Amino acid sequence: MGKRTGRRRTGSLYWTKSGWRARLTIDVDGVAIQKSFNLETTSKAAARVKLKRLVEQDAPPAQLNQEASRLETFQEAAKRIVGASDIVSKENREARLRIHVLPTIGCKPVDLITSADVREILAALADMGLSRDLVVHVKNDINAVLGELWRDEVIPENVVARVRVPKAKVDTRERAVLTDDELAQYLAWEHPEPGHAMAVRERQTMACVSRMFGGVRLGDLRALDWSAFETQGGRFTRGWAPRKKTARPQLLEIPDMLRPILRDWWERHGRPSAGPVFPIRKGDRAGGVKGRTNYAGALRRDLKRALGIEVPYVAEKTRKNGRITKNLRWAQPRDRKLTPRERELFEPTEYTKPVDFHSFRRAFKQALADAGVELQTAMALSGASDAKAHQRYLANTAKMRRLPKAALPSFSITHAESSASGCGSPNPRRAKSPGVTGPFARAGEEIRTLDLNLGKVALYR
Repeated sequence: MGKRTGRRRTGSLYWTKSGWRARLTIDVDGVAIQKSFNLETTSKAAARVKLKRLVEQDAPPAQLNQEASRLETFQEAAKRIVGASDIVSKENREARLRIHVLPTIGCKPVDLITSADVREILAALADMGLSRDLVVHVKNDINAVLGELWRDEVIPENVVARVRVPKAKVDTRERAVLTDDELAQYLAWEHPEPGHAMAVRERQTMACVSRMFGGVRLGDLRALDWSAFETQGGRFTRGWAPRKKTARPQLLEIPDMLRPILRDWWERHGRPSAGPVFPIRKGDRAGGVKGRTNYAGALRRDLKRALGIEVPYVAEKTRKNGRITKNLRWAQPRDRKLTPRERELFEPTEYTKPVDFHSFRRAFKQALADAGVELQTAMALSGASDAKAHQRYLANTAKMRRLPKAALPSFSITHAESSASGCGSPNPRRAKSPGVTGPFARAGEEIRTLDLNLGKVALYR
C-alpha cells in the first residue's frame, strides 16, 4: 500500500436503504481509488464518528472494512466526548474516569457495557471506603459518556439509568482548622536549608491567599495569574479570584494584611505583570502552570516542624570511597508526645480529619460567620453557589459552640460546696445559702448543690 500524497482526504457520507455508508479515497499500490464502506448504523452521529476514525487510519481495505463495522470502545468514546465538552471540572472528570473506570470497562465496546458493569464499579468504590460524593461523581462521569451516546442513538439504552448509588460510609467529621495563633506561628517559621526555603515560603503565601482572599480553593491557587492583580506600582488593591469550580471569576478587594505578603512574593519573582502566581519552579517546565500534587502532605510536614513536633538533626553517611557526607534530617523525638490538639491537626480522630489546604477556605467562611456577616454576603465573598454546601462549613464556628445565656434555665446556681471527705459527696447540712434564685425559689426550700452530677434537682426544707 503506497503513501498518500496531495491534499488531506476527508471522505463523505451517503444514505442507503441499509443505513449510512462512507465514501473514501484510498491508495492501493500507489493508485488512488474511491471505495465505499458500510458503516452498519442508521445514526448519522455514529456514522460521523466512524468516518472520522476511518479518515485518520492508513490501512488496507480489508482492515478498513472491519474498522467501519465496529463501535467505539468506552475509552475512545470518553476521550472524544469529555474532551469536546466545556464543563468546568473537565480535568477532574478525566482523572476519575482514568483511575476508577477505564481499568474495568475502558477496552469494552460501548454497546456491550451493561448495568452490571457500572454497578460493579460503584460497589468496588464503596467497599474501598471512599466517600459517597466520589461514588456519585463517578456514576455521573459514566452517565455523561453513555448518555451522550444514547442521545446520538449510537447505543439503544443508557444502562446507567438502571443503577443506584450503593450505600457508602458518609464521613461527617469536621476538617481541622488552624487557629490564628497557629497560623501566625507557621508563617513565622523559616526552613533552615536554602534549597527548601522557597518551597516553604510558597506554601505559606498560598495559605495566606486562601485564608484572606475570598477563601479561594486549591484549584484557584494553581490558576492564579499576575495579570489578575493590580500590580502597577505594587499596589495590590484588588484582584480577580478565578473560581474555577463555578467558572465565575470574581473581583475582590485585597485586604491590607495580605498586600505586603503578595508584594513580597511578586518582588521575589522579578515583578512580573503576567504568568502564574505559583508556577512550576524547577525542570524543563519551569514557569508553567502547576498540576496536581500533594499539597496537604507538604503542609502538614511544614506545620510539624514549625510547631516543634519534628526537630532537625545531622545524619552522617559513609560512602564506599570512605567519604563522609552530612545531611539535615527531621524526626519527632521519642519522648515527644502529641497533645490532643496536635492529634486533631495531623491524625484522623473520632471527631476530626487532619488539616489540609481546604482548611483555609473553611477558616475564611467560619470567620465570616463569627464576624456576623449575613449568609448572602458570606456566600458572595467566598464564591459559593450552594447554600447547603456553604452552611456545612459553619457547623464548628465559635458562635455554634457557645450557648446563648437566654437558652439556659432562668434560675441560677449561686454556690456549690464539696464535703471534707471529697468532691461530689452530698451533704445537705453544709448548705449555707439558698442555691436557687429566681421564680423557681420557693419559701423554705433550697437546692442541694453539693451533688456535682445534678442528675436530679433535689429540693429540701
